[in-house]
Amino acid sequence: MGSLKTINPQAHMRIYPLIALVLVLLQGCSMPQSSSEFEKTPEAIFLKATVNKLVAHDYDSIESLIDKRVHQSDIKQVLERTRSMVPDGVPTHLEPAAWRLFKITSTANDGNSSRGTSVAIEYTYPGPKWVIFSANLSGEPDNLRILSFNIERIAAPLSEQNDFTLSGKSVVHYLFLLFTAAAFTISIYAFIRCLRTKGLKRKWLWSFFTLVGFVAFSMNWTTGAVFVNFLRFDFFSAACMRDGWLGPWTITFSIPLGALLFLWKHRTSVTRPVSDD
Repeated sequence: MGSLKTINPQAHMRIYPLIALVLVLLQGCSMPQSSSEFEKTPEAIFLKATVNKLVAHDYDSIESLIDKRVHQSDIKQVLERTRSMVPDGVPTHLEPAAWRLFKITSTANDGNSSRGTSVAIEYTYPGPKWVIFSANLSGEPDNLRILSFNIERIAAPLSEQNDFTLSGKSVVHYLFLLFTAAAFTISIYAFIRCLRTKGLKRKWLWSFFTLVGFVAFSMNWTTGAVFVNFLRFDFFSAACMRDGWLGPWTITFSIPLGALLFLWKHRTSVTRPVSDD
């Protein structure tokens, strides 16, 4: 504990805005944060009402809610086929699956963008049987319109299919976990080393740099699919995110370039003054 007293107080104070910025970026998500919040959203209410209309064969009402940009001549036939996929009985449980905002850019309207929402709900029917109802919606919450409306029958609940488990995973899954843990550990270790290094010029900049990882390697934990994003950066050089409430987990690690550069450049003891020169 005594070694923490060697931190330059002025440089230490400059770290607080940095930490506050990181927290704001991490919390900057506009999606509802709980099932109760999800159920209160106009989009979730709209989707459930649309499903009720489908079950009641009220196809005219659904057709009147379709966005005018959607051109499909056989809408009633499509809705009939969709209705035939709905299991018999009254659903016993509804579970939020996804909710996200996106922008719709119109090429016919000078490239102006409008609000879009993607929403999905998992319905459980007697049997048990599971169905995912999803929709892409356009417009403001008080004037929603349907861009697409889909139904998918699944063999097991999404919470079971997309559970984060090590059972039955491949070597690549374990390697991703190892690399993610290593990247995170290197970033945190370098950040602490940076704070404890006396006489370090531009400490606030080095502190920020040690926490950022570049080039993201991501894995869909359910399918094992791997993606690389050369333009992405991650704080702490690692991330673990879920698509909605029931979607697959994505594990991501980035190259902790700043941390590695700092550790290489400042290979001396944390108790000795170090210069950037």
